[in-house]
This record gives sequence, structure tokens and C-alpha cells, in this order.
Amino acid sequence: MNNSDIAVIVVGVVAIAALILSVWDSRRQGRLLQGQLSAVEAAEVEVRRLLDELPEAVLLVDTEGVVHSTNAAALTMFDMQSGDLVDGHLLDHADGDEQQVLGDAMDQAFDGDDIEPIQIEVIAGVDKRIVVEASFHLPRRSKETSEDDRRLVVRLRDVSEREQQSRALAQARRRFQQAFQSAPTGMALVRLDDGRIVDANQSLGEMLRRHVNELVGCTLREFTHPDDVRAAQPHRARLELGIVDSFRIDQRYRRRDGEFIWARTRVSTTEDDGVMLAITHIEDVTEQRRAAEQLRYAARHDELTGLPNRSYLMHLLHDRLATAEIDGVAVLFVDLDQFKVINDSLGHEIGDLLIQEVSARLRKALRDDDVLARFGGDEFIVVLRGEPIDVAERLRQAVHPPVMIGEHELFVTASIGYATNHESSMSPNDMLRDADAAMYRAKARGRDCVEAFEAGGHETGVQALRTTGELRRGIERGEIVPYFQPIVDLESGRAIGFEVLARWLHPDRGLLPPSEFLPLAEETGLLVDLGAMMLRDSMAQLAQWRAAGHSFANCSLSINVGTRQLVDPNFYDTVVEALAETGLDADSLWLEITETALLADVKAATVALRELRSLGLHLSVDDFGTGYSSLTYLKRFPVEAIKIDKSFVAGLGIESEDSTIVEAVVRLGQSLGLNVVAEGIESPLQLSRLRDLDCDRGQGYLFGRPRPADLIERERAGV
Repeated sequence: MNNSDIAVIVVGVVAIAALILSVWDSRRQGRLLQGQLSAVEAAEVEVRRLLDELPEAVLLVDTEGVVHSTNAAALTMFDMQSGDLVDGHLLDHADGDEQQVLGDAMDQAFDGDDIEPIQIEVIAGVDKRIVVEASFHLPRRSKETSEDDRRLVVRLRDVSEREQQSRALAQARRRFQQAFQSAPTGMALVRLDDGRIVDANQSLGEMLRRHVNELVGCTLREFTHPDDVRAAQPHRARLELGIVDSFRIDQRYRRRDGEFIWARTRVSTTEDDGVMLAITHIEDVTEQRRAAEQLRYAARHDELTGLPNRSYLMHLLHDRLATAEIDGVAVLFVDLDQFKVINDSLGHEIGDLLIQEVSARLRKALRDDDVLARFGGDEFIVVLRGEPIDVAERLRQAVHPPVMIGEHELFVTASIGYATNHESSMSPNDMLRDADAAMYRAKARGRDCVEAFEAGGHETGVQALRTTGELRRGIERGEIVPYFQPIVDLESGRAIGFEVLARWLHPDRGLLPPSEFLPLAEETGLLVDLGAMMLRDSMAQLAQWRAAGHSFANCSLSINVGTRQLVDPNFYDTVVEALAETGLDADSLWLEITETALLADVKAATVALRELRSLGLHLSVDDFGTGYSSLTYLKRFPVEAIKIDKSFVAGLGIESEDSTIVEAVVRLGQSLGLNVVAEGIESPLQLSRLRDLDCDRGQGYLFGRPRPADLIERERAGV
């Protein structure tokens, strides 16, 4: 082997080695490249995964707006498959102006401008549009990147719900502003930090008589009464600290003219752009408070006199007793004497005017610290400190001067009883009870006097209450029975009728005359029931006499009717039922009504009497001459007889004045075509004079005393 062969072999070996090395290096480079490619692919997968997990849509677009890549959120947003979205134009998913806005923003982004996010409406599926917020990011461009290879990252975030909320909020604000400005009550928006008014409506301006511009920038405290500012401070502090979210308070606001109005202020909080505001409703309640005050006054005061009433008096008396020493408080019970006579005879209007005049006189006679109240009817109560006797006497004297009401000159007196808190535990009721008992003692002494309370004095009042209960039970048990007194024809001396007079067969006190219980029955309202019972029982008795064939039974009955009965709407039906039950003819019945009953209410009395007269019964005026203005009204009433009161008959032939009155009444009755009946005839002289005057009828002890039915039967069986 020569050198050349060796050289060839060496070269060959070297070439083979080089080839081997080249193949090995190539394989090594391939393996390295493969690793790098795998890493890139893994990174790309991770990036894709991260993009797909983003809640926002991410799209990669070129300068022509063609979509080259998207994430899962973009496909979901546009409700499309990847193949439908990629390679399509992004601008195709917007319309009109929205498309132009999006295209301009993308061009500016490709130009390298910083673009603020824009808000546009895009097409997201069939007939579906959403509002998105689009932001743009242009990646840094490498030197190798051509213009055609440039890509823009577009991020789309669905803000439809936020936009709806924003629109709803804007609409709510508009509605609030509209309601705020058109509200009929005053409204103001007030900053909580400095209390200044941010806005006010026209109603508030009109309420305070100021222009709205004058209110803005001021504080409500500037227009609020100082006392009310202090009263509202605790409420405002609790509001500002978040302890409460609203409060309500009544306070006064000053108008431009300086007058204060009462307003109901309701305050609640709200937030606007980070500023805490107080929504303040201000409602003018001046008239409401005035009306409420009037109601409170009416609830506490007597309508007729303006004096404190009973309930308010009890409250005032309770307060005084709470801090008073023994005998430090006195109560005076003032009762007008014979007021009922005036009220019944002249009418309630005159009675009311009299009460007003008396209350004014009593007020003038009292000191500033004394309290005068109307207790009811003709009763007054005085509460005072100190010795009461001088005040009581001054009140009694104040009532004495005559009272002129129209053409009537009225003389009034008062019976006054007083008591002091002689025990530490006395209540207002105790004080009134004792003063009332003392007043009864003054009445018993003859009226027009002052009496102090003495232990045991309230027994009179207790007895009166006990009698009321007994009277009610007596009516229920039939203890009130009719007695009969004959009425005779004065010319012949023959009995032509009986007057029915009530007597009480009391189980403990024996036989009681009408004077013992009729006034109480009238006062307590029991007279209606008692009168109805007398009517039925006496008519039933006459029916029995007629059924038995007694000769004296062919006569009439005269039954007294009181004021309460006459004005009772059921009295007419009571009479009709009694006539039907007994079978008596109406011609046998006379109803006697006193002048006071007739004049209590002339119009009502006239209507009632005409209805009764239409039944065929007869009507007469009892105790004629004892009332007021009787001649003025006599012609109005459908009466057929007048009865001369026994007080005038008693002096007939003895007292010239009584004789003159009796003669005048007889002549009056004759001139009016009325029968005249004289009451209380007890002597032959009286009978003789009445016959001389041609008086028609009479009754009295001379002809017979009132008798029960059984005695009438025995005495007159042979008549």
C-alpha cells in the first residue's frame, strides 16, 4: 500500500467520521428542535386555556378587522362556532353608528393611540343585542413583523345588566326629581355633613313664602324655631350616627313675614354620588293642630259657658290635691235654686242665656288662681286654695242681682256647699261628695245660703241615691198605685170625674205622697215609665168599675202628664195602647198638662197635643196662673179646660189679690169657651164664691180626699 492509498484511506475515514458526526449533530439538533416545538405547543395550549377561562371575550383582529382568533367567551357572547367567527369581520357584528364607532377606535389603536374603552351595542345572535365595553391592546411590533401581520387584541365585556341598572337609576332619579318638584308638601334635600339645603321644591318655597333659590345653600335651622332646633338635635344625632334611618317631629318654621307655622317634618337618609343626604318632607299642619287644639279645648270645656267641664275639673283637682297640705284645697259646689222652673217655663234658650250670665258673674267674683267649672245643668264647681267661706259668700251675692233676658226679669239665688281636704288621702271624688253633701244642707235650710261640710253630711246624698234605686224597683214591683180624687160639677154637686194621683206604698217608709218621689222621678227620667204605669193602671181600674156596673163609673179620668212624658216620642203610642187594652172610649180620658210643660217647648208641645187631641180625648192646663206668659200661648194649644191652682183658691174670699186672680181666670176661661176647674176647695166659703163666679167644676177636700180604688168603691157604692 503506497502512500497515496493510505492518504485515500485516511481521507475516506475522515470523511466517514465527518459524515457520522454530521448525522449525529443533525439528529441532536432535531431532537432539540422537537423539544422546543413541544414547549411552544404546550405554551400555546396553556395560553389558549387561560384565554378561554377569561370571563371577557378576547378577539385577535388584523388591520382589516378580520378575526384571526377568539377565546371561548367570545364564541359564547356571539353565540357562534369558532369557524363562523374566525376569518369573519368584527365590524359585521355592529350596525350603523355603532359600526363606525368601533371601526374608528380600531384604526386609532393600530395607529398607536391610547384609546379609552368605548361602549357600543353589538349583535349577539339572532335578534339579540347586547351592550359591551370594548378595550384595545396593540402588542409590541417586532422588526420582522410586516404590516399585514400586525394584530390587535380586542376585549369585549358584557355590560348590558350594568347599563340597564344605570338606565333604571337614571330613570328613578328623573322620577324622584319629578315627584320632588311636584310634591304638594314641602321637600328639601339636605347634606348631612353641614346641614345645608342642596335642593328644595316649589311647595316648600310657597309654604315659607320664599323663593326656592333663597333656600338653597341655607340650613333649615335658620328657619326653625329655636326651641324646636334644640328638641330635634337628639333625633338628628341618632340619624347621623346611623342608629336610626328616619325620624318624625313636629316643629315650627318661620315664614318671610315672621309668622311661624307648624309643620310635620319627616327625615330619612339617602346617598347620591357618595354624599349622604337627608330627604326632608315638611307638611304644613298648622290648621290640623289648630283643629286638634279646638277638639282638645272642646273635650275639656263646656260648650255653653267656655268653662272647664267635669272631666277637666277632676284632672285639675287631682293635680292640686297631689301637692296640697291638709285643708289646703277647698271645693265649692254651687247649685242654682229653682233653675228648673225657669228652664221649663221659659224654654231652654232662656235657660242657656241665664247660665251664661251666671257663669260670667261667678268668674268675676273669683281670684286669678281659683278654678271655676261647670259641673252640669245648673251646677258649678269652684276649686281654690285658702279659706273658702269668704269666696263662697261673694259668689252667693254675685248671683243676686236680677237678670234681664229679653222682656223677662229673672231673680236667681244659689245654694253653696263647700268642703276641704281634711284628710291626706282624699280623692277628687271624695272632695266633690263632701261639697255636694254640704250643698244639700244649704238646700234643706231654705236655699240661698252657704253651708260647710260636716261629718255625716253626705248621708243626705246617699239617701237620695238610695231613693232613686228604690223608686226604680218600686215601679218594677207595682208599689206606685193610683189614688182617685173626685171632680164635681159645682152647680149640681155631682161627681163627674176623678183625678188620678200617684201614691207610693213604700215597704219600709209607708205611704209616700207625690212630693216625696215625683220630683226625683222627673229628675232621673223615671217619670216616663211611672206615668205610663199610672195611665194604664188607672184606666184599667175604671174599666173594671164599669164592667162591675158601678154607677159612679160613668165618669171621666183626669191624668197628669209631666214635661218628660209630653216630649217623649213614644207617649202617643202609649196612650193608644192603653185605650186599646182597656176598651175605654177616648172621650172618658182627660190629660192634664202643667203650664211649665207646655212652655218648655211650645212648638213641640203644640204638635204633641194636636196628635193626642185627634184621638178624641180631652186636654186641660193644670196649675194655671203659676207659669210665665201663659196668656200669650193659651190660644195655640187645643185645650178644653183650665185648672186654677189651689194656691189662688186658698185665699178666695179672704185675700183680695187671690180673689181677683181667680175671678180673672174664670172670666178668661169663659171668654175662650173653656171649662174652668178650681183646685183645693176646702171650705163652703170658697165653694160659694166659685158658684157666684159661675166656675164650672171643682175638687178638693170639701168633696173628698184622694182614695185608693177599694175605698172609692165602698164609699160610693150607693151613690
